[in-house]
Amino acid sequence: MALRLFLPLLLLLAATLLITQAQGIGSSASDCCLKHSKKDIPTGVVASYRLQGPESGCFLRAVVFTTKKNKKICASPSSDAVQKLMRQLDKKAKNAKSRAQTQRPRSRPKKQRRERV
Repeated sequence: MALRLFLPLLLLLAATLLITQAQGIGSSASDCCLKHSKKDIPTGVVASYRLQGPESGCFLRAVVFTTKKNKKICASPSSDAVQKLMRQLDKKAKNAKSRAQTQRPRSRPKKQRRERV
């Protein structure tokens, strides 16, 4: 008797799990590039980049550039222009980091003494 009640509940649970996996609910791969852009990427508009591939849950290997207006551009990681742009962004980030480390913390300016005349 209990088996008659338990079996439909078990089937319902299994069907729910299959549907949620098929829809990709709970996966981090919802923001994957599906193809590479064929247009040249202007260097002045790009703010950062990230790599995408099977290790991030995506089928296509790509470099995802983020523009200053927060738009995403997918590019081929094997392209020479893309490699050059990645090196430029890495260099810019490294320079900004080293500048931040070498700057002294700002303090209040010292009061100047008034000269008596």
